[in-house]
Amino acid sequence: MTVSADLIVTNGRVLTMDAGQPRAEAVAISRNRIVAVGSKADVAGLIAPHTRIVDAAGATVLPGFIEGHMHLFSGAAELAHLSLMGVSGFEALRDRVRAFAEQSNATLLIGQSVDYTVIGVKEPLTRHHLDRILPDRPVLLYSPDHHTAWANTIALEQAGILRGKSLGVGNEIVMGADGLATGELREGLAIEPVLLLHDEGLR
Repeated sequence: MTVSADLIVTNGRVLTMDAGQPRAEAVAISRNRIVAVGSKADVAGLIAPHTRIVDAAGATVLPGFIEGHMHLFSGAAELAHLSLMGVSGFEALRDRVRAFAEQSNATLLIGQSVDYTVIGVKEPLTRHHLDRILPDRPVLLYSPDHHTAWANTIALEQAGILRGKSLGVGNEIVMGADGLATGELREGLAIEPVLLLHDEGLR
């Protein structure tokens, strides 16, 4: 079966990432797969009536890169935090947090990847749950997407936000009917005052 290219990029400075052939002039692609890399002559036989030909005009052509949305510094720091991935239910959360607290002397105990529904679909996580787990040490638990975190009462008090705080648009300290923060913190400006309690905080 003769292969024809759907797309050919030619007249480029192709960086192949292949030590045996580090540079090329053209790339041919068929069904989203690279089928040829080389000179214009090397790919000429793959041209068909439907082939789209792009003249790179001497520009550099690179392989596609996947941006995994990694935050290298914070990601590395999180290796020392408590992983709560897959933890479900109050008892399981309690046991994991208390066990972590026993072996950590950090000024702020930080957990990562706690599910939004860790307590239950109809019961949001609040500072009251965290107070029942650990009332006397500041605790901050992040959601998997890092856009929300939850803190216990002592953390909110020490951070000066138990009674709320005016923040920029899109950031929120969720307040309860009692006029006090529920413990749910939305986005960076709401989370940062608690994070600054950590001895590895944003200084």
